[in-house]
Amino acid sequence: MRFPYGQYDALLIEGPHIWPPLAGRWLQIPVWGLIDEHTFYFLHERYFPKTTRLALTFALRRYTGLFVIGQMLARLAKSVLGPTCPPLYIGFNGVEELRLERLLMVKPLLENPTLIIIAHGEEGWRTYYKGLDLYMETLTLLRRHMPSIQGLIVGRWTKREQDRLFGLFPKAPVRFLGAVGDIETILGETSLYLHLARGEAWGIAVQEAIAAGVPAIVSEWTGAAEVVSQIWSHGVVPLCPKTATERILEYFSLPVAERKVIAERGRSLIRSSYTRRQAVERFYQLFEDACRRVSVS
Repeated sequence: MRFPYGQYDALLIEGPHIWPPLAGRWLQIPVWGLIDEHTFYFLHERYFPKTTRLALTFALRRYTGLFVIGQMLARLAKSVLGPTCPPLYIGFNGVEELRLERLLMVKPLLENPTLIIIAHGEEGWRTYYKGLDLYMETLTLLRRHMPSIQGLIVGRWTKREQDRLFGLFPKAPVRFLGAVGDIETILGETSLYLHLARGEAWGIAVQEAIAAGVPAIVSEWTGAAEVVSQIWSHGVVPLCPKTATERILEYFSLPVAERKVIAERGRSLIRSSYTRRQAVERFYQLFEDACRRVSVS
């Protein structure tokens, strides 16, 4: 509340803060919000307490404009805020160029019945957000049809949360690997990336796996679904472990040569359209458009 708003001609705020857009209205300066996280999905699903929902929607409606990453967030913003939704500027995320070079050199074992998810969380709401419970349940269902299947989870999760998940899904053929420095080596041992997130704003890890030649299946509530859908029409599924299981079995029923075609199509798309440089250029264009709209030089 005590931030010196009046010293600036305009403000760009990351995240759904409450006071800045109110101060901007009072001082008559534009305040834009950059939303690249879970807020709109959690509002849509009424995950937050009522007072939090009311405060956030009240504030979000009062931004001069909202920069959102991906079409999914744009749809959610319109759904949550309705006709009073501020102007939306829709960008995307990309893979950093040096990292992309390393990922493009990975040679995954597409015949290997090994799935992977890359997601940090520790515990709590992050488990819900990343859909780790859905991942565990899907692997449990898959095991009935593919006894040799295994799932890898890369990322930091507490021992307590791991024990809780295995308590719910004791037969899940899953290993927690923790934080991994050499992700390229791990991706090289896998054949499919599975990400059943609940409102993942984008999911750069999805893009990185695709760049490494590992096809992806993601939930419709994963922002990067708009990338996956361009690679394999069956790569986007609802938040349903049964449907995800059917789609994964369909993938593994494909000849390895056809899986390689999907993998190379994905690599080509990331290399041509979803690099960090392209994402930054897109954001600059959007920001210039937003400034022109309110006559800020």
